[in-house]
Amino acid sequence: MLSLLRDRDGFVIGAAMLGTGMGLLNLAYTSDWGWVPALAIIPALIVRAVWRSMPGWLLLSWILAPTLVGDAAVVTQSGFMVVVVALAVVAAGPVRRPDAVLMILSLVSPFLVWALQNASWSRGIGAWIWCGGLLIGWGFGHVVGQQWALIDELDRTRTQLAETAVAEDRQRVARDLHDLVGHSFSVVLLHLSGARLNLASSPTEAAEALRQAEAVGRQGMDELRQALMLMHQGNSAPAPFEPGELDRLVTRYREAGMRIDLDVSGDADGIDAATRIVLHDVLREALTNVAKHALAPEATIRIEGDRDMISVRVENALGPHTPPAGAGIGLAGLEHRVAAIDGNFQARPDRGSWVVEASLPRRLVRASS
Repeated sequence: MLSLLRDRDGFVIGAAMLGTGMGLLNLAYTSDWGWVPALAIIPALIVRAVWRSMPGWLLLSWILAPTLVGDAAVVTQSGFMVVVVALAVVAAGPVRRPDAVLMILSLVSPFLVWALQNASWSRGIGAWIWCGGLLIGWGFGHVVGQQWALIDELDRTRTQLAETAVAEDRQRVARDLHDLVGHSFSVVLLHLSGARLNLASSPTEAAEALRQAEAVGRQGMDELRQALMLMHQGNSAPAPFEPGELDRLVTRYREAGMRIDLDVSGDADGIDAATRIVLHDVLREALTNVAKHALAPEATIRIEGDRDMISVRVENALGPHTPPAGAGIGLAGLEHRVAAIDGNFQARPDRGSWVVEASLPRRLVRASS
């Protein structure tokens, strides 16, 4: 029964079966020529089940007219039962103005028979009973129509949520791959640039730079394969943050030829793992952008810690290919990651320099609570 109410076609087919049965019952309780209007009513709901776009006013007119004729002439007795079913079918679908007019006429039609004063039953309580039955049919059809509307809205919401989840997952994958590949190949390019500059004057240093470029490239490929394996397995958890990772990150860029001025002040120890991971991501993305866009491979890093926050500032000279503020997948990904732990992030030009700043909480309130 519930499945019939959820499916439009099933509801109309069920209504056609019920209405046809009531039409046959009406045919059994006729007198004289009453079988003619009773017989005319029977096919209406069957036609509606086949003709899905059948107008509601046409269905009601088809059933209501023979019913009024038979009851007014007192040759039929139960034709209004079929009108109740037809009214529910029309009310469940989209109701246009002609449909609404015929529905209202259906509600008052028992009183038209009552006004003729032909049938004793209609002169009593019969007209009110039929009107109440028709009102119940209208209300039932309206409730079914509202249920269909809610089901459609739920389907649209599910589709939107699925599309949003897919889009967010693609953005996450793009950020992760950007971080892994961009960082590794930026360091490789620094080593290759150093090897090219030293190839003629110092072949030994050039060979060492090429060896380091190969090592970093292999490590980057290993990290990429591991990330793809985790994504394939459905595990999107970040890799654990190891002690000394920030020092190794800065050392790797220095060994590739970047000049980095690092200043750490205040208490930078004893921070949550999530904050350390985001801090590492900020430094990695900022140094990668220095390697790609700066005039010279030089950067200044300032890390300051107090009782509640850890602040990091990476500054380098503006280059001709420095991206505008807010551009790039990496910067957008950083902004989302910093915001996820209730931090603040900015990337902007400042008096001839490109500045990346982040302020991160030492302890995550949501994690501790």
